[in-house]
Amino acid sequence: MIKGEDKLGDIKINNEVVSTIAALAAVEVPGILSISGGFSFKDMLGIKDVDKGVTVQITDTRAVISIEVNVEYGTNIYDASHKLQKKIKDQVEQMTGLEVTEVNVIIRGVIIPSDIKNQE
Repeated sequence: MIKGEDKLGDIKINNEVVSTIAALAAVEVPGILSISGGFSFKDMLGIKDVDKGVTVQITDTRAVISIEVNVEYGTNIYDASHKLQKKIKDQVEQMTGLEVTEVNVIIRGVIIPSDIKNQE
């Protein structure tokens, strides 16, 4: 929950809002091909679950974010992960005012681009 100087009421930002911001920021990072998450109930309903693979914990004005991603084969995983952490931190802080204290990146897989697959 974010509390301002001028107390007009509470502002609550749902974890799913932060998850969606993080997921959308992730796909902007070169080398990050997709967010990887487990099967969800929304999959059964045919609903696109943008933030699947992202977990958020908000305490007061601080957020801890974990994200599971797939990287493109040939990508420097360390560099891409570091850029991903920075991109998510910057976007979430800028859009929500929360302080992002951690962005944990879990690499779930390496994906071979279709151009390379087709040449084989």
